[in-house]
Amino acid sequence: MVVATLLLILLVAQARLLYIFPQPDSARWWGDETGQMLELRAELSDGFARIPTGLGSSVAVTNGLVRGNSWLAAAAYGLPTIIFARAADLVTIGRTVTFALALLMLFVMYTMLRRLHAPPLLALFALLLLMSTRSFFFSSHAARLDIAASLTVLAFTWYLAARYERLREGRWMPTARWYFGYGVIVVLFATLSIHLVTLLGAITLYMLWRFRSYRSPAALFAAAGGAVVMLAVLLSIYALSGAPISLFGPSSAPNQFQSVAGGLPILRPFSRSVQVANILERVHGLWSEAPAFLVLLMLAIVSGVAVRRVVPATARERWLSGAAIIIAVAWLLFQSPALYYYIEVLPLFILAIMLSISARWKPSRVFYLAIVLVSILMFYFGFRDTVRVGVLARTLDRENHGVLATSLDSIMQESKGQFYSKPIVLAQNPAIAWLEHEPSVRLMTAHLIGFPVSNAPVPTILRRLGINYMLLYAAHDGATYSADYKILRPVADSLGTIVFRRTGIFFDVHRDYFAGTTLNARDSLDTVTLYRFSPIAR
Repeated sequence: MVVATLLLILLVAQARLLYIFPQPDSARWWGDETGQMLELRAELSDGFARIPTGLGSSVAVTNGLVRGNSWLAAAAYGLPTIIFARAADLVTIGRTVTFALALLMLFVMYTMLRRLHAPPLLALFALLLLMSTRSFFFSSHAARLDIAASLTVLAFTWYLAARYERLREGRWMPTARWYFGYGVIVVLFATLSIHLVTLLGAITLYMLWRFRSYRSPAALFAAAGGAVVMLAVLLSIYALSGAPISLFGPSSAPNQFQSVAGGLPILRPFSRSVQVANILERVHGLWSEAPAFLVLLMLAIVSGVAVRRVVPATARERWLSGAAIIIAVAWLLFQSPALYYYIEVLPLFILAIMLSISARWKPSRVFYLAIVLVSILMFYFGFRDTVRVGVLARTLDRENHGVLATSLDSIMQESKGQFYSKPIVLAQNPAIAWLEHEPSVRLMTAHLIGFPVSNAPVPTILRRLGINYMLLYAAHDGATYSADYKILRPVADSLGTIVFRRTGIFFDVHRDYFAGTTLNARDSLDTVTLYRFSPIAR
């Protein structure tokens, strides 16, 4: 009851900050929230993913074959954006969906542990361990697909573990029809997140090995046939939509999608420096995002070597432990070390650790007391993080919305009666979720910098697009925080007219949410500048 109460208090405390922490399109993922939601909404209406606000960029045309087929994600996130379009902005809708999926993931984890005969206290402890991590805190409050990917990994692992157990007991035998259906389903679920291509691919290879499918060519051909059929359906839909055929979009220069793919550790498997740096970066990330998990991981490894199991492992437990190792390898080699991807694998790792602990430590009063004491300690740090982030989050929410309202008032007053259509406002990430929901203007995002479709100078492209206003943010520490700001600022200064400039605490770049305080000194204030481009009449 103590651990369950702590769990509930922490969950409620985090939920209260759902729509303000982190700031929408936070510097942690640089516009991925609004951009992601726009992609998924466009996929339902156009038949392929794109970002319509990225005028002058390749993502406004298509995200390409690799990222342009996200049908399950579009159903989960895009459909609510259409249904509730007038009620809330895209990020608010997306975060609501994500938090609901996070609650489902917690329920699935608890159910899995209980069905594997873990004590209720240990199952609740596992949930508290996950919830107290900063990785869960950030990811459950983001209109992104990371929680959905994590839930999918858990679901596939659990289903295949149950099948494996029945196979070992002689109560089930996979048929060619089952393999075909599995091929269809695994490709379909890969459309929920691009990262599931490698994560589910690794689980699938593990399944084929543990099921000894390599001994049956019919099984392999059936699985491959199901995957090919589903791919053919997805590619046919993409082709019929009329979108240009390209892998990563028709960009005139290497774009972000290609640079991420080109930087994966698997491309340098025999480079000692690359792999050592890769592992150290992940360990450092875990220490900053989930230190309690890292400590328990070390304890599980030590106890796995030094302590005998109290009960023998079942077939289902052996499968889950092996799947966790396979997913760890896939995560190390095929995933970027970015912090926001950690949540995709953490729940499965925590599940494996809890199973290892429950199998090697005999339940006793001392054991239960230790679990409760550690739970209280984790709750303290998790709740302290929640209280601290609220300070900066509320300040950012209040001041940024205030300056955006002022910007919109200025635009409406200046442009009244001078446009045949809505004025186009090129804005940076801290403003895009709010402006996209505002019906009186047309938002343009700065994707033309990172995803260009033309080699023409930026001023020429902006004149061609006929933008009317530009809203730029400057960081409080004077650092050039993004490539688009570095390019757009001199263009705005030379071609635009300043309508107003304000200082305040407007966005979270180079700010630590967990410091718990905000600085009001002049050197800690950000700057927002609204530029008008002439002629404003179109």
